[in-house]
Amino acid sequence: MVYVGERITVLASFSVDTKLKPLKFKWSNQTVEIKEITYFWQDREGGARIYHFSVTDGCAVYELSFNSLSIVWMLEKVEA
Repeated sequence: MVYVGERITVLASFSVDTKLKPLKFKWSNQTVEIKEITYFWQDREGGARIYHFSVTDGCAVYELSFNSLSIVWMLEKVEA
């Protein structure tokens, strides 16, 4: 995977049981439609909970992260 480390805009849903699910994101002036979340994990950085998602659009795999304290989404890595 190639490290990217860029802030991105994400459309996500929060379900009744407070599960966070990214649906699509914008990166490099393109909208990427998420077809599947292939893996999910979380960790902490100080007081923030960081939610990590490995997702695919059917062609590439992306690692996204969401910082619950700063409310920032990041595109961490890409594998084409």
